[in-house]
Amino acid sequence: MNKVTKAQYEFALARIEELLPLVDDNIPANNKYAVELSVMSDIVIAYEKEHYPIEKPTIVN
Repeated sequence: MNKVTKAQYEFALARIEELLPLVDDNIPANNKYAVELSVMSDIVIAYEKEHYPIEKPTIVN
């Protein structure tokens, strides 16, 4: 995936909020809303991996 811009990230977040009520566990994976939700989620994940990485946990004594 190409580098995701902040505008694309924000659009994807907003669109996910719209899609979540339309998709549940009973909807087939090839449903247009389920597919779009998957694509939008991939955009958010890509952006957050680059800009908000989760560091490995450290052992605290």
